[in-house]
Amino acid sequence: MSMQFQPGVTVAGTFRELPGPVTKLQVQDHWDFDRFQPLLGDGDHTVGLARQGVDVSIQGMVATRGSLLLLSEAEMFAEVQTLRQLFQSQAEALFDVYLFRDETTETCRYFKQCSVARFQYDLTQPELYSYSLVFHADDPIIYPDWPSA
Repeated sequence: MSMQFQPGVTVAGTFRELPGPVTKLQVQDHWDFDRFQPLLGDGDHTVGLARQGVDVSIQGMVATRGSLLLLSEAEMFAEVQTLRQLFQSQAEALFDVYLFRDETTETCRYFKQCSVARFQYDLTQPELYSYSLVFHADDPIIYPDWPSA
């Protein structure tokens, strides 16, 4: 089975690839627990270990949209504003966040029902804009099943 690195989101059932190239994608798992120190003893005691949601952090450049090159500052700015508008207009909506996606083999890996936690972009380099996105998935499972139509 081959997988294709293709970070993106689904909005109202439609897949939207994130601008590229994506330079970093990190998945941050979190656990909740209580830690106690025994009286008059060394070390500690951990109880109640439970897995929390997951943060998916994506960093990239705004040089391409799919296979289309974005060469001008106006095109890069328009792409950033399109993403910004997408996340603002869908403020209460949840996204499926894809890490890997290949339509030809129908293989994918994604988190379901994620919310946008942060969207930052840097406009100081006119030759190449950069951005950073953080999504939060309440459900820590990475799903392997191709979504049904």
